[in-house]
Amino acid sequence: MSHRFGAGAEPRSRSMADSTKLLVVAVGFVCSRAAPLKAEEIPPAVLNRAAAMAWALEHNPELAAIREQHGIAAAQIVIANTYPFNPVWEAKVRAAVGPESAGITNRVSNEHKLLFEVEIRGQGSHRRAAAAAALSRTDWEIAFQELNLAVRTARAFNSMLYRQEKLRLIEETVKLHEQAASQVVKLVEQSKLRPVDLIVIRTEVLDARAQTGPGRAALIAGGADLRRAMGITAGGFAVRGTLEMPARRWDLEALMQTGLGRRADLRAREAALGEAEARLRLEIANRYGNPNIGPAYEYDPSRINLIGAQLSVPLPVFNTRRGEILQRTAERDRAALEVQQIEVQIRQDVQAALRRLEEAQKVVELYRAELLPNLKKSLEGVEKLFLENEPGVDIVRVLDVRRKLLKARDGYLDALWEVSQARADLAAAVGDPVLVVDAEDAPRKP
Repeated sequence: MSHRFGAGAEPRSRSMADSTKLLVVAVGFVCSRAAPLKAEEIPPAVLNRAAAMAWALEHNPELAAIREQHGIAAAQIVIANTYPFNPVWEAKVRAAVGPESAGITNRVSNEHKLLFEVEIRGQGSHRRAAAAAALSRTDWEIAFQELNLAVRTARAFNSMLYRQEKLRLIEETVKLHEQAASQVVKLVEQSKLRPVDLIVIRTEVLDARAQTGPGRAALIAGGADLRRAMGITAGGFAVRGTLEMPARRWDLEALMQTGLGRRADLRAREAALGEAEARLRLEIANRYGNPNIGPAYEYDPSRINLIGAQLSVPLPVFNTRRGEILQRTAERDRAALEVQQIEVQIRQDVQAALRRLEEAQKVVELYRAELLPNLKKSLEGVEKLFLENEPGVDIVRVLDVRRKLLKARDGYLDALWEVSQARADLAAAVGDPVLVVDAEDAPRKP
């Protein structure tokens, strides 16, 4: 099944960070760095789940804005490398006035100094380490946002398929009831059924038709969510895919280890810990201040040239930056605790997602193996008895069994949607967006 929806204005694109290149390779998309979309660039006519995720990673404007954080963090590297900025030139020009006995022969006294701040405790290396860690943290944070967007797009795509199949089931229900109504009309004309049976079936037709409007509205809303995630305002496209996902055995411990090794937010917190440690080392190195040294020249009132050097050393008598050091220490400790907190959260996320997925898969298997086959057999049997004019089998009983089958098919769609959402939860927990696209090569129908 596919559904096509609307058009709008021009989108813009950005590249994908290195952490999402696995998804790019998997879906066969190549994203160019900071290349704006041309006006004629529109999404492909037909998108599957993987293609929609790749398009979102390349074109979503929200993500493009987040990626600009890389440039801001990279500028901090330049700042760290150019510190301590520029030397200071100090000049004094003074009028020399006094009695003749003072021996003043130069009425304009000059004094000039060129001073450089010298870091003697390795502050430069600590500053550069902090800037590099901040850049790494920023890149991992961008990668985490890319993962979230990929999973959000997969959820929106799955919801689109779900609403699409829901509407198809409603339309099929209307069609079946209309066919049954036309058969009942003939049987009433042949006096094989009572007029009340015709009233009942027409009521069923009206009830089914009443569901069409909400179904279409839900599909339109789902399409809007998908377009928002993909960053699309121009062009129309069709979605193609299935909610069917083959059953799979999962190793909880392996998933946890994968999540601990792959989750970008954990890598970001680890980089933040390195950044906090570097800032603490820099604060400790700065606790006594830095000397200023440079050449000095003076031309005094008696025309004597004084040439030498000047050294200025701060005296840390009243302030050794103890408060700043305590502050940086607390920041380091907090960063370490945040790393531990993310590790615990990853384990919790994997456990919860896997538990949800396993329970949802059990419901799907129940529908596949028991409920749907048995209800289909029941419907075939009661329809056969009805056509054979079996006493006690009327149109109401046929409609009741058919309604239960349609309700079971609707419940089956709900179960498939729950599996897809649980699969998306697991992908987010593990940090691997490929987990939500590997079912597309194995479509199945109940």
